[in-house]
Amino acid sequence: MAISIKSISSLAVFSGELLSNAGSVGAAVPSSRALARRIASFLPRDPTGLVIELGAGTGAVTEALIEHGLPLEKIVPVELNANMARHLRKRFPGLNVLGGDASKLGRLLAQHLPDGRPAVSHIVSSLPLRSLPVTVVARIIREVKRLLPPDGTFIQYTYHIGCRRYRPLDDFQRHATSLVWMNLPPARVDVFRVRR
Repeated sequence: MAISIKSISSLAVFSGELLSNAGSVGAAVPSSRALARRIASFLPRDPTGLVIELGAGTGAVTEALIEHGLPLEKIVPVELNANMARHLRKRFPGLNVLGGDASKLGRLLAQHLPDGRPAVSHIVSSLPLRSLPVTVVARIIREVKRLLPPDGTFIQYTYHIGCRRYRPLDDFQRHATSLVWMNLPPARVDVFRVRR
């Protein structure tokens, strides 16, 4: 399998941030294609609203969302790390990449999305919720609950594949789960809906 220039560039950006600013990177290696594709598989190809991607990194999941067939205008990657956000804009020039903090998601969307855009339908998260400060996680989850419609989904993956319960997500109901062994380390993808 040939490695593309874009993949090499993404790996270089990821490695550079891991070495210079490890605290801003949620994993030691980027998500595998298998994990990214599994995440994308839980989404409809033509959602009614936006698909927000939290912690987009260098674009492994973003690429899978595009390959899955989601319309570009409905994918909104969000990335706090400025270098990674810049890389995403170069790699995916057709996307509206937002640089900012997921714990202020509502304000970020209001500031950067033009009027008349559809509401949020789904939120995909690559954020390391289990290793972020509890107060930050609480703010992120509050934003997710506030923005998702009753039929919207919150998709989160974790490397803690044996631990099914995570207290900050107690207000969510798990609708689907899937193990991805072809990832380093293996991961579990969970699909949640907010309990109403």
